[in-house]
Amino acid sequence: MKATDTFRNPDFGHNCAQAVANKYKAFYKNDDIVKEYAPYVGGRAPGGLCGALFAAKEAVPEHAAEIEAEFVEACGASTCRGIKTGTRTPCPFCVDTADKLVEKYSSK
Repeated sequence: MKATDTFRNPDFGHNCAQAVANKYKAFYKNDDIVKEYAPYVGGRAPGGLCGALFAAKEAVPEHAAEIEAEFVEACGASTCRGIKTGTRTPCPFCVDTADKLVEKYSSK
């Protein structure tokens, strides 16, 4: 299952942060990470980050810098506002990018 499978899916209702956190919930210390990440949508993740990027960085914190750099390269910005008003990268693409980056860096 990909993170985009639960993103905005009526059966799950996950926002961008929840979709990434749900797929990789075993990487987090909190057992109810999906509920915890409910507010991190629409630029409300810490620092205004894209929620998917925030969840990816939290999943593999030892590679947070690399994850953010590659995310920005692919999506054009790290913040939700920068993505929505600047690059206009579609949210599903950002979720998919974050998903792939967690997969890449969690295996290192």
